[in-house]
Amino acid sequence: MRTPYFIALLPLALAACDKGAPVQRFSLDDTSAAELVLTPSPDTTGAAWSVDESGKSIGFGLEGQTPFLSLACTITTDGTEPSLTIIRHSQSEPGAKALFPVLGNGMNSRLNLDATLAKEGWRWQGTYPASAPELDVFTGDRNIQATLPGGGTLNIPGSTLPGEFVNWCRRNGEYQTLLERSAEARQRR
Repeated sequence: MRTPYFIALLPLALAACDKGAPVQRFSLDDTSAAELVLTPSPDTTGAAWSVDESGKSIGFGLEGQTPFLSLACTITTDGTEPSLTIIRHSQSEPGAKALFPVLGNGMNSRLNLDATLAKEGWRWQGTYPASAPELDVFTGDRNIQATLPGGGTLNIPGSTLPGEFVNWCRRNGEYQTLLERSAEARQRR
């Protein structure tokens, strides 16, 4: 006996839920917004990691072009922890935020990025303490896959350079000898 009563009230309940919902109209011929939002994955064939002239950042990209992805270290002199900034060089909009999944080296990190204004325009950027465990995704030598929603996927071949850079940043830019690195690796095991 309850079922007919419930079915009779269901349309009224659904109508009440939709009350006041804004209507958004758009033209199927206007593709300008879709072009901005849906950027295809860049072709990373031939791209590699390289050290910036300053020595305080590295970039993954094609030689002579703006990198697809950069890691920049901020070294401190006041005893505070250094920080590492992840920069995804892809167009963003002011005030936008994104979750940037990076998979590799047996890890899956989700990095928070914000739209940041730079010389070349709005791009995606996030800063973390250098010791943040999320950054461990860069510390191995295996392939990395990094996907920016609407900005495509970067397929990054394995390299030891990002791991060396992250660890250098964690040491606040201090040089570490091969013997010290070897001892540190044994401690991690």
